[in-house]
Amino acid sequence: MRRREFLKTLMLTPLFLAGATEMKAGGCSLREDRLYRVETHRGLFQWVKEEGQGIYSVGMMAVLAALTYPLYSIKVKPVGTKLNFDDNLAVIEAGKRIAAFPTPISGEVVEVNEEVVRDPERVNRRPYTSWIAKLRATRPEEIGNLKRAEEVREVVERFVVEEDVDCSIVKE
Repeated sequence: MRRREFLKTLMLTPLFLAGATEMKAGGCSLREDRLYRVETHRGLFQWVKEEGQGIYSVGMMAVLAALTYPLYSIKVKPVGTKLNFDDNLAVIEAGKRIAAFPTPISGEVVEVNEEVVRDPERVNRRPYTSWIAKLRATRPEEIGNLKRAEEVREVVERFVVEEDVDCSIVKE
């Protein structure tokens, strides 16, 4: 019990890496160069990164990468598919569970990361460099609904502690 309390205290202490664009939330990393969609009641933890010219890459946050370890498959909608907010962007299979990975913004799929389709565990190990798909935003105003890292840090920390999530498998 003492170990758990120590870890809880340690994990709730914000750690900012000197000179880096990353912060820790309950032992799981958050990149400051992205926006986030966090819905703890759905177990949904996504990141969105602007790539320029209205294109956004989409991926899993470290906390979701830890929760889904090991990922067995990721099936992404094909290039050209038009999606509205919360439509099914991909289907992920982890263990005995198959789940939808909804889109955090409306858009058209312009690129699928074939590396993560071939080797889904890349997302478990390196969730911030292993994007799942790139979308051309069709409703750019929806970006305003996403949150910055510092806005979701406390919620993620609480979830990690309450659900006893171990982000040690995640390398970034």
